[in-house]
Formats: sequence, structure tokens, C-alpha cells
Amino acid sequence: MATTQLSQEQAARARKNFIILMQRLASIGNAPVALAVGCDEATISRMKPEKFQQFAEILAVLDLKVVPSEMRCFNERDIEMFIHGSKRWMEHIQGVDQLEAD
Repeated sequence: MATTQLSQEQAARARKNFIILMQRLASIGNAPVALAVGCDEATISRMKPEKFQQFAEILAVLDLKVVPSEMRCFNERDIEMFIHGSKRWMEHIQGVDQLEAD
């Protein structure tokens, strides 16, 4: 079976994915994860780091990333548009008196 190499960008994303996975697993512990997915704690322990590294790489190849659930993701182009518009508007402001509503 032929092996392929990750691109530099994919490798960097895989490292970040792996770090987040390992940090979160360390903070929660193997037991709650094992219970939630229906396996024993030893199975989760055997999976790391090799299987979690492989999973992190798969996510990177699929152009996905791991983020905490409290985070929100936005399209970079959309945010750039808002920033550009805000900068253009601010270029026209000469003083505080222009900010008052008529």
C-alpha cells in the first residue's frame, strides 16, 4: 500500500488538532470518554497517542479543525469585508461631532 505525505499546511493543522485533542482528553480524563462512547478506559488509553494522531491527520486532510464547542467559526472573507467596510467608514470621520445622530 502506498503512503502519502501531508502537505506542510496539513501537518501544521494536524499538530494543532492533536494538541487540542490531548489537552481536552487530559482535562476530562479517559473514564468519562470511555463511558460516553461505550468502551472501557483501557481502550481509550491504548488509542493514544497513535490513533489520536492518525485521527488528527485525517481531520487535517479533510480540511477540518478541532475547536472547543464554545468557539464560533466565521468565514474569513466575510470578516475581511466587515473590517474593510469599517475602515472605509472611519476614514470619513473627522471628529466626534460627526457621530451624533440628527
